[in-house]
Amino acid sequence: MITKLATASINVAYDKQANLKKFLSIIDEAADNNADLLVLPEQSLQGYLPSMTQLDLEHYRYQYENAETVPGGSSVKAIIEKAAKRNIYVVFGMTEKHEEVDHMLFNTAVLTGPDGYVGKYRKVHTPLDELHIYYAGEEFFVFETKIGRIGILICYDKAFPESAREAALGGAEILITPLAWPLSSPEFAANPENDPNLDEHRLYDRVRAMENQIFFISSNHFGDSGKSSYFGNSNIVGPNGAILATTGYCEGVAYAEVDLKAEIYKGKTIGMMGSNLMRERKPNAYFRLKG
Repeated sequence: MITKLATASINVAYDKQANLKKFLSIIDEAADNNADLLVLPEQSLQGYLPSMTQLDLEHYRYQYENAETVPGGSSVKAIIEKAAKRNIYVVFGMTEKHEEVDHMLFNTAVLTGPDGYVGKYRKVHTPLDELHIYYAGEEFFVFETKIGRIGILICYDKAFPESAREAALGGAEILITPLAWPLSSPEFAANPENDPNLDEHRLYDRVRAMENQIFFISSNHFGDSGKSSYFGNSNIVGPNGAILATTGYCEGVAYAEVDLKAEIYKGKTIGMMGSNLMRERKPNAYFRLKG
């Protein structure tokens, strides 16, 4: 069965209604192109932090005032309804407010689809200034869908091989990672190819796919936002680590048509000369990972 995957790079404003309007338009665009799954960036509903290294109390107030519960928030409901109407799975990033403890905020990715809300994932590895604002999640979920089993990470999570492996051990066939991965310095804006941050981003996407022999989809911001500038390059990566599609250095949507089951089977059999990296693991030898 052929599945059409889509990932977006978008410029995000600190304006939830403007971002929601852009979401709904991109969902329509992806559905019009017969996509089965669309991925949108980290915290792209409210906007990512203006700075990862400087505590901004005014922005903290903005995030708190614009946070929503999941799935009950008004913007969240609008996206759920649009995805169901257009018969497409959508993953999007947002600031979530705890349903019962009002002051608890999470950096969350939401999965919804043709039959409505599916589930959410709260970022486990919260770096730098996120530590001042967001509570960390505690589990890597895998969601059953009609197109396959979906695991979700968020941004910095992909720097930890244990994150992707945990989802893969849970049966994930597609590993989705909304992110906000910026240029390391404005000096690289004219030529992002020289930026080591871009090298790291691509390397993590490709290695996390290949070491687990599953599909990996990233979705990044593009352009200026707060004190950061983002290079896009949202990627769809196959089980062999090859980038099948990318948005490149622009706002837009990239597509790839794949046979998920066939490509994963190929990756775990003839793709590495018959090597199956999951089957050939030796957990009993990894004693330092047990602590």
